[in-house]
Amino acid sequence: MVNLRPISAALHEKAKRELNEKPERIEEDLAALRQWLARTPHIRARIDDQFLVTFLRGCKYSLERAKEKIDMFYSVRTAIPELMRNRDPDRERIREIVRLGVGLPLPLTDGPDAPRIMLIRPGVYDPKQYTIEEVIKVSTMINDILMLEDDNMVIAGQVSLADA
Repeated sequence: MVNLRPISAALHEKAKRELNEKPERIEEDLAALRQWLARTPHIRARIDDQFLVTFLRGCKYSLERAKEKIDMFYSVRTAIPELMRNRDPDRERIREIVRLGVGLPLPLTDGPDAPRIMLIRPGVYDPKQYTIEEVIKVSTMINDILMLEDDNMVIAGQVSLADA
């Protein structure tokens, strides 16, 4: 039995139509990814259903592409460890950057199966006060949350609204 968060009917139809999601195959696809991860010792990945389905959806259920994307996801985290350290959202420095609103998901979408709208405002932070690395760290933290919790973003993608 696959353990996935329920999604709306509109997102379910979009996932089937646009992402090649076949509910009857999800369990088999997840098993294939888990077997591959078990044989790939350099990747210590999460293997829960929701996490892995995010990659399958992001690759239109191409197992090979999902494997590449998982490998890249963990490789970037290994190659740029400064983005992965000190990611406590209760740290005051992190909270300051979030409050600035450099890059935030807007709470509403244009419809039940529409992309997540991201407000990007790169000019609101003072580069003398915050480094670009800190801003990118917060951005990756927000993206990680969206990847795990926002079905609109995972299934329909995102649209950026840039305030330059």
